[in-house]
Amino acid sequence: MPGDSLSWGDAAYRELLARDDVRAYADLLAGYGRANVTGARGSSRAAAELIGDSLALLEVDELLAAAGSNVPGPWADLGSGGGLPGIALALALPVAHVTLIEAVGKKCAFLRDTVGELGLGERVEVACARSEELAATGAPGRERFAVVLAKAVGSLAVVVELASPLLCRGGVLLASKTAAAGRREAAGGEAAGAACGLAPRRLVSLTRSPLSDSVCVVYEKISPTPERFPRRPGMAAKRPLA
Repeated sequence: MPGDSLSWGDAAYRELLARDDVRAYADLLAGYGRANVTGARGSSRAAAELIGDSLALLEVDELLAAAGSNVPGPWADLGSGGGLPGIALALALPVAHVTLIEAVGKKCAFLRDTVGELGLGERVEVACARSEELAATGAPGRERFAVVLAKAVGSLAVVVELASPLLCRGGVLLASKTAAAGRREAAGGEAAGAACGLAPRRLVSLTRSPLSDSVCVVYEKISPTPERFPRRPGMAAKRPLA
């Protein structure tokens, strides 16, 4: 894939959505009976829309640059839930190696089942833990990842704080938001980034998303994470830096 597949026109995007493995993933999201992992349980259409929104991230140049590098670094999907956007992007980009970070046991079970069903076991792993544990000083996830993906995790201030200790220097955070939320939370995200070593770069409108007003807010890791981060589990949400 890397050559032609890293240019995503409208036709290529439609073909991707119609692929058997992408449809199979939508069926798994809609049909999982043990946990409502996305809010789309029982609705194949809703699941397909969520996957389409995740795949709209293929419009983001920073993501394609990371996938197209000579030695792509590992990616992390923060608070993965049902595997969005991590599994969707792993299906689209065979060069991507993704760690799905999820702390809820039932959701971890779904992710493991889905990774197995879709044959992604060699490139996608499930870390059933809090991100703060994975990114603690001396832990294997600290400043390891070239890309951190985040969808429906929290405000930008929260997402930036949690992503920073996971990202290597020069890595990028891609936070999926509505445009309204991106504007409303921008100052908080910038303040958190100043404390954690991330700088806001731009807001990208995801024009191919089936969801209205969908955007990606891009941050870059510009300096090492201070030793005081991550804080204790849950503190980023309880006491945001902003």
